[in-house]
Amino acid sequence: MAPDSPVAPARPPHVLERAFVGANRWALIALLAVMAVLVIGNVISRYVFSHSFTWVEEATRYMMIWAAFLGAGPALRVGGHIAIDTLPAALPTGGARALRALVALIMAATLATLVWLGIEYAEFAWYQESPVLGWSLGLVYLALPVGAALTLVHLALVARAWVMGGEWERVEGFDPQAL
Repeated sequence: MAPDSPVAPARPPHVLERAFVGANRWALIALLAVMAVLVIGNVISRYVFSHSFTWVEEATRYMMIWAAFLGAGPALRVGGHIAIDTLPAALPTGGARALRALVALIMAATLATLVWLGIEYAEFAWYQESPVLGWSLGLVYLALPVGAALTLVHLALVARAWVMGGEWERVEGFDPQAL
């Protein structure tokens, strides 16, 4: 979506914001790398040595859940979540900004609710064990409040620029609108 009106260029991110975004990205990279190694290793083991590690499927499933929730914030920063922007595009500048502000508030309220409910779910499941690994399922459910809290922080960091100009952050070589 094109910006509503000429707006000052996006401010350069503060060093703490860059560290936060970098830590989030590296956590995702590490999770996906470990998942890839485990799955590929298990496939090789199954076909070369006729032995499969039963715990790999369960561990990688839980890692995928964590990756999904940890990846929601970085996806939000670049406008990578599904959105319908027909109405804001049709409104005058002030109306589009007001609508985006309302959407940002609804997203923030939803994320705060997910943090609260996610904590309750994690507490509820804390003493239940996963079938193969025997891990606390509360650790799996903890992905919800942690991911929602991180996404809320990402939203707080990019909301002003999005509300004012209708543009998300740009990452070189990535255009979520082209997907």
